[in-house]
Amino acid sequence: MPRLADKHRMKQVAIMFFDHFCISPGRPDRESLQIILSRFSDIPWENLTKFLVKAQRFPSENRLRLADTVVSEHIEKGTGGTCFSLTEALGTILSYAGYHCHPVMADMNHGANIHCALSVTADDGARFLADPGYLVPAPVLIEPGKAVQINTPMQTLVWEPSEKGNSFDLYSIDGEIRNWKYRIRMDTVSQAEFRGHWQRSFDATGMNSLYLNCRKENGRLSAHNLNLRRVNSDGKSNEKLKDSYPEKVEEYFGLCREVAEAAEKEWKRSCQDR
Repeated sequence: MPRLADKHRMKQVAIMFFDHFCISPGRPDRESLQIILSRFSDIPWENLTKFLVKAQRFPSENRLRLADTVVSEHIEKGTGGTCFSLTEALGTILSYAGYHCHPVMADMNHGANIHCALSVTADDGARFLADPGYLVPAPVLIEPGKAVQINTPMQTLVWEPSEKGNSFDLYSIDGEIRNWKYRIRMDTVSQAEFRGHWQRSFDATGMNSLYLNCRKENGRLSAHNLNLRRVNSDGKSNEKLKDSYPEKVEEYFGLCREVAEAAEKEWKRSCQDR
């Protein structure tokens, strides 16, 4: 059972989120889950904040961006987080709303346990996967042996049962191209194990670069260092951000210019040190 301090923090975070996104949570059912995930997926996936935290060399116990920080800084600065901080924040909100949820881990091409999401159980006993790190705007119904498909702007996502029990493989389908993304295990992960994977993620190779991803009404935007990728109903296009990174990040992704400017400066410094 959560401690009183944890319950108070959970309530503060959830109310802050619900007020900002104008949500009136009802029962912990499928419909409410759909509404919450749809709005939560408006929060960008980005590692600029994590990149800056790592650069400041905080003690390990102080460098995790927890739910209150993720939600309050999104409201104030337009920032988001990586899969770990987004999963922790979403789990806090859903737990307050009455859902039973716990983190689950996934393996990707470049390592084991480097992606995470949430197993969520609604009031009717149905079990769902919620994946804020992939900005999935809807709950994914998890049933043994059954595949499930979700259509997002410009992309189809398919979770298929793997040969290993209680695991699912995610594939993205873009036209005729089908790409494997991860294998996620729906087994319960303790908070200590989850935090351990989170701490180790600061040393991942992806932390050598700046990344941003966000959903748009008719597509998606992504940025890798100073390169922007735009995918929408008009097709795909690229844009160089070399001369205006902070301004363009603010314009396209909604992150405040000061965060983008600080991250770009620190990234350039780290490139010189490597």
